[in-house]
Amino acid sequence: MPKAEQRLKDIDKELIKVSIIDAPGTIMLGLGLYAKFAANGEAFLPILNNESVVNFMLVAGAGIMLWRAYKIVTLGREKAKLKSEASL
Repeated sequence: MPKAEQRLKDIDKELIKVSIIDAPGTIMLGLGLYAKFAANGEAFLPILNNESVVNFMLVAGAGIMLWRAYKIVTLGREKAKLKSEASL
């Protein structure tokens, strides 16, 4: 198997891993937004009534999602470059 084809398969695996790692970040951001703007101090989980916890969830969730976006863009560029080189 040529090196470029193997790297394309590795990139696909990395994209799956990145998406799995991003799931907790998305959940944290969603719960944080719910607690901040919709719960009005009466969240379904008592911990979501703590403003410090909610702020941490918003920052951590957004950070994880930004990391995911960066990784997807860089891996996508590398994948596109490898595909264009393979077609030459």
